[in-house]
Amino acid sequence: MAEQLAIDDLKDLLRREVALFCQHDKRKWKSEIWKTIDELKTQKWPAVFFGGTLRSLLISRLARNRFGRPRDVDIVLSGIRLDDIRLQFDKYFSRETRFGGIQLLRNNWQLDLWPLDRTFAFHGTNTEPQFDDLPGTTFLNIEAIAIDVWPHIGKGRVIYSGDDQFFKGILSHTIEVNNEDNPFPPLCVARSLVIASHLQWKIGPRLLKYIRNHGATLSDQEFEDVQRKHYGSIQLPGAILTRIKEFLSTAPYSNGEAIELPLPKQLKLWSEDNSPCFRLALLTSACRSYHPKSFDHQAE
Repeated sequence: MAEQLAIDDLKDLLRREVALFCQHDKRKWKSEIWKTIDELKTQKWPAVFFGGTLRSLLISRLARNRFGRPRDVDIVLSGIRLDDIRLQFDKYFSRETRFGGIQLLRNNWQLDLWPLDRTFAFHGTNTEPQFDDLPGTTFLNIEAIAIDVWPHIGKGRVIYSGDDQFFKGILSHTIEVNNEDNPFPPLCVARSLVIASHLQWKIGPRLLKYIRNHGATLSDQEFEDVQRKHYGSIQLPGAILTRIKEFLSTAPYSNGEAIELPLPKQLKLWSEDNSPCFRLALLTSACRSYHPKSFDHQAE
């Protein structure tokens, strides 16, 4: 009962944060967002915000009582062809994404738009997907969330959260596997460790097992290559992610409890025979990259 009340409160808070995010105001950095939203509304295209965008908005408010500014924006459209989306936003088109959508660049904002039926988890299915189905497609629980881009007349924005794993993860500060079916395991491992490290949240038992199975052979360089390709930059040095992975390799998960992550300063980043110059460079890089309170811009 108490958990459900807390989840209901989080849903109300999320609706308010999304309303602020879409609102026309004096924040210049938001202008490209509401311009995009206005164009979608003019076309009468059903649309939802999805995944990490909503996590960033909500956690920023909860952690710092501050309006969030996500790293990028994910929007899913129903009943629309990819060609129609590209034609509408052709002058902002950047590239097609590996996830079946298009990426727009508008005044340094990155927006990913894609048709609902091109979501990877729906490939090969005979059913017509609905927004209600989206939460079940994400790899992580804290991305299993979608909400209407604009409210319907006389109603609030509809939230699509399935069995509420998104909100339960936020309440327990636990990152867990939601849907293991994903074509990019190295990316899943790297993103999970980056997000968990930035938030300093716990790793759930299913995610712990996944990291052990799919991350065992990933090197420092591979961790960094995956980050560059996905984020465009290194969020955390590969050495730190490797040490976290090694820490998790010996952590128990048979009891079904989530695992607390060590802080980077608690990790052994080098062996005794490394040169002092190398150790200083690595530590400096780690400190510059690690911002546990950077909820708004990091770890999408």
